[in-house]
Amino acid sequence: MRSFKYALLLALVAAGVLAGSPPRLRAAPSFDCKRASSIAEKEICGLPELEGLDRDIAASFTQALAALSAADADALRADQRAWLKTRDDCGDLIHGNPPIYADVFSCLREQMMARAAKLRAIAAAKQFSK
Repeated sequence: MRSFKYALLLALVAAGVLAGSPPRLRAAPSFDCKRASSIAEKEICGLPELEGLDRDIAASFTQALAALSAADADALRADQRAWLKTRDDCGDLIHGNPPIYADVFSCLREQMMARAAKLRAIAAAKQFSK
């Protein structure tokens, strides 16, 4: 009986390998997707590219805060809150019936790529200026 279970397990593993590569595990964005409330947050949770950009922004934001003076860090926090509102405005681009989200994705991608680059530049310069 034991050898039968082993052979069955081996056959299942082999079948999985032959069927193709296993699905990639996705890493979550920097926030809890169960609490996503805005259209932008829901889009980020649903698209791996945006999830990655969100994690990049969160990491770059943390690095920038660590490199800045207290006053600059406070200013960056306020700037980040303002940017989040700008990012969330991308959700207003939904149109059509049924709804078309392509413009939302493009807007989010552009906003998030620009923000990640800006945060990396702030961290490298160790100085925040609007």
